[in-house]
Amino acid sequence: MGLFGGKTPEPKAADPTRPAPAAAAPVAPAPAPRPQPCVLGAQTTFKGELIAEEDVLVEGTVEGLVKSSRSLRVGATGRVKAALHASSIVVSGEVTGDCTASERVELQATARLFGNIRAPRIVIAEGALFKGQSDMSAPAGA
Repeated sequence: MGLFGGKTPEPKAADPTRPAPAAAAPVAPAPAPRPQPCVLGAQTTFKGELIAEEDVLVEGTVEGLVKSSRSLRVGATGRVKAALHASSIVVSGEVTGDCTASERVELQATARLFGNIRAPRIVIAEGALFKGQSDMSAPAGA
């Protein structure tokens, strides 16, 4: 007996001519967020050898050597007197030293680079200052 004295309806049998409702599609996990880069702030001075397994952003002053297995960016306030090695290098500030990249080197309009570039792809924006030599040959061992 149903609520308030009525009869409880019997469950209906599934209609064999109707397709069964589709199961909800599995939801793909959200891609992992890209980690934040290692940032050397505008008020930071670093002297020595910086070796990173992550993206690096230089807004301060660096002297020595900088190596990153990922990307390296010298921001507009960045001042670098060092050899730079990374998969890709983007310069907006000032670099005195050689830039070696396995993928590309980009000099943005505000960039000032006094050194050599070695990378398979080189981009130099109008307004950038570049004094050095460029080599776009394949990296050794490629």
